[in-house]
Amino acid sequence: MCGIAGFQIFKNNLDIDCTKKIKEITEVINHRGPDSEGFWSCGKEQIYFGHKRLSIIDLSIKGKQPMISNNGRFIITYNGEIYNYKNLKKLLESKYGVKFKNKTDTQVILELISIFGLYEALQMMEGMFAFVLFDKQSKVVSLVRDRFGEKPLFYYIDNKYVIFSSELKSIKKFFNNTNLNISKIGIQNYKYLGYIPAPYSIYEKTYKILPSQIVNIKNGRIIDKLIYWNHSNNSNNIKTQFNLDSIEASIEESVKKMMVADVDVGCFLSGGIDSSLIAAMMQKNSPKKINTFTVGFYEQNYDESIYAKKISNYLNTNHFEIKVSILDMILNIKKIIENFDEPFADSSAIPTELISSLASQKTKVILSGDGGDEIFLGYNRYIYAKKLSFFKNLSPLFVRTILQKIINILPLGFLDILSTPFQKAFGIQGFSHKLIKLSNILTYENNEQFYKKLNIIDNNFLNEFLKTKENFFSKYNDTNLLESVQKNDIDNYLCNDILTKVDRSSMMNSLEVRSPFLDHLLVEKMMKIPSKFKIKNNKLKIILKDILEKYVPKVYFDRPKMGFAIPLESWFDKEKMLNLSDELIYDTEWSRLFYDENKVKKNWEKYKKFKSFPAIKIWSYLVSAIWINKNS
Repeated sequence: MCGIAGFQIFKNNLDIDCTKKIKEITEVINHRGPDSEGFWSCGKEQIYFGHKRLSIIDLSIKGKQPMISNNGRFIITYNGEIYNYKNLKKLLESKYGVKFKNKTDTQVILELISIFGLYEALQMMEGMFAFVLFDKQSKVVSLVRDRFGEKPLFYYIDNKYVIFSSELKSIKKFFNNTNLNISKIGIQNYKYLGYIPAPYSIYEKTYKILPSQIVNIKNGRIIDKLIYWNHSNNSNNIKTQFNLDSIEASIEESVKKMMVADVDVGCFLSGGIDSSLIAAMMQKNSPKKINTFTVGFYEQNYDESIYAKKISNYLNTNHFEIKVSILDMILNIKKIIENFDEPFADSSAIPTELISSLASQKTKVILSGDGGDEIFLGYNRYIYAKKLSFFKNLSPLFVRTILQKIINILPLGFLDILSTPFQKAFGIQGFSHKLIKLSNILTYENNEQFYKKLNIIDNNFLNEFLKTKENFFSKYNDTNLLESVQKNDIDNYLCNDILTKVDRSSMMNSLEVRSPFLDHLLVEKMMKIPSKFKIKNNKLKIILKDILEKYVPKVYFDRPKMGFAIPLESWFDKEKMLNLSDELIYDTEWSRLFYDENKVKKNWEKYKKFKSFPAIKIWSYLVSAIWINKNS
């Protein structure tokens, strides 16, 4: 895994030392690839590529990038792993007589593109990647991202230049933190969702390549945008023969592909279903003990480390564990939040970074269970969607409106206290937060509105959010509600939240994370299977549970889903957290991100007194404050 950066200049009168600039913007992402670096440029076309390498396959100097195709036509700076590159290499050698100079997947990509063209080559590639390709013949610069958005790619474009990088850091460095204006659309969506969804970013004229997207640029102009793969072409309305053994074989094949590396490969093990199955299959296919890594909390209602330890003992892995305290969070919060380059309010970024730091001391590559919830239906919201869809068909709007009003007048803080004894037994965390969500979605009108109401983090912005014209979530209005929620999760939540969190947290520690559940061949198979086989009797992820039971006794994993979140509510009761929050909220220039300063302060005081809304709302303020203070 690596870091890529570069730019192309379209005007000749710009006073820029390009050789110095490419080194500067590449160096700021050194953490993504500290093993080596490389540069390439073409003075005639005024294009410059930079690369930082984390050596995983072919550790020799022959694997350095940027790399040029055998015919000299294509140049690539590439970040990722192509899991089927050995098979593709054999095809290119046997059928097309290609001679390879190294053992990397990078050269396989280049020769594949040389023979089949970019679009067709992408159809053949299995993996996670982001790369920039320059075609000397057509003079086109192509920016490309993998099917699910596992690897990031940003770009800035105007009539003077295009700048691209794995992280916003390089673009900010190019401008020395000047000439970049805050994007109102980006910030608005952060206030709604807690993240800035692609294609937007925190800055104007600066964008994220979408998953499965190719953006082609020539002479300073975007000439086209193409989508080369779409999971929705594999609708679960298609009747297909359901075969558990076939799915198990597909998952295991994906795990085996992702275990291929010239360095040791470990596994994140939370103790949940997804990571436990990945760990079990890894250990089955490893000649030696694998390393497993777990993060836990001192607050029992949030801690799954005891379950992870039991599963590790059963599988006989080398197990490593850390527990995160409020002090760990306070000591690391600014460093971790700043690493994202734009406001990002998923609080689990804290433990994700800390467990990545631990794992990076033992290995360079980790397998994780990311994607399991989205592909195999593991979130509680899928049950909500199923029930609400049924309830909506049975009850008129006025009945649901009355029920909504009843929920809205309940003393939610008091109910949180009453529910505490049941939280551990039934996995009910953030009870008041869940009630607010229920109240929101009771009166949904269509699939898009359901998803917006379900995912908004601040109810004060709900009406505004419902009126926005950006159609992030309207794509699946014509499908059933459950299917639309799943597909919106894959398109939006998975890419913009989960995978963003994992990429920045792991690469901050020069650690590569691979996700076997996001093998697109496996996903295509799963999307053809009707949801009734994935959820039964309000039980989530039935397929994975049935498979896991072949590897691990049911007693180890048959419990309510806890999720991966930090105990914000209890931490906000601690003096150190209160002091940090007071400092950030009262000493920040909120207008820089278009916040109403008085409302922010009033909400904070209200939260301290009554806890009348979810802690994530205050957390999103703290994240914004850290970003503002860092970028002032």
